[in-house]
Amino acid sequence: MTGTFKINGIRLNKKFIQVTREGFPEPSHPALYKVMESGKMNMVCMIFNTLGRRPFVSGTLAATHFGQVAGRNDHWQTLSNICTLSVFPHHYSLEFLGALLDMLGTNRQGFHYLVSSHSMLTFVAEEDQLPGLIHMLSTGFDLPASHAPFEQEENDELALFIKKKYPETRATYEEERIKTYGMTLAGDLYLNGYEFSFEGLSRFGRELRAPGQGERFFHITAYMTPDHQTHLFPVSGQPNGSPGGMSYPVELLSFYGPHFGDRYGIMSRAMSCLSRHGIPVLQAGCTGASIALALPKGRGGDAEQALTDVFENP
Repeated sequence: MTGTFKINGIRLNKKFIQVTREGFPEPSHPALYKVMESGKMNMVCMIFNTLGRRPFVSGTLAATHFGQVAGRNDHWQTLSNICTLSVFPHHYSLEFLGALLDMLGTNRQGFHYLVSSHSMLTFVAEEDQLPGLIHMLSTGFDLPASHAPFEQEENDELALFIKKKYPETRATYEEERIKTYGMTLAGDLYLNGYEFSFEGLSRFGRELRAPGQGERFFHITAYMTPDHQTHLFPVSGQPNGSPGGMSYPVELLSFYGPHFGDRYGIMSRAMSCLSRHGIPVLQAGCTGASIALALPKGRGGDAEQALTDVFENP
């Protein structure tokens, strides 16, 4: 039966690898995103997490880069046969999130990572997890009548043609400052942390789905461990009321632009800029055409000003 929440579509991309660095390197070892930038390797999706028992940074990149990263560093974990599956919801209400989490828990559906942008939610999963995810999303949400998962194929020849004809589609190597469509700073928010089994995830989803949950969430990241524990980090206007959970008052800085679909070095330049200014990042996520940074309360304005060194903000 089709669900009551509408989504505009499902987009599928295959032939990726996932590179993860747990913990953070010593100063003599550059961060994962810096290595990706130096090798001109585009990360179509990335999550950076400093919270809980698993600080990590993880990026999704084309499978053609496997030889450049496999075995390169003892601290890197590399997974092959990775896909991204993105949905485009009409809104980011807590009721919608509750429906999604309830479905994931009830169907005992595995994935590796989940991250949101301004317009979409992206799952990072292994290829054998795709049929379950597609079936769950297709039957659990209200999709357009003619919808079928759109599989985006890479076309290197077309991409090169577009970059030559339209220079503004190129990312960072030729720009001193990266063009954006704008930055948005949202305050009085909380970055909450939860850990759930499948049963707990479904139960938590039903609680969020209860009528009257008029609030929205602003951003979300999640990851699932091999023992199927889901670690969930939504940013919303209310602190975590669950025993044993974590909650941090934060400001969420988001920016998006015409170059972000070709994400060469954009996250690296943003994170390096904030590091130079001594501004800590609790979490960061990027997918599609936007980047979101969860910053300690009171540091959002500093970060916004610092990033004008790197980004044009109209």
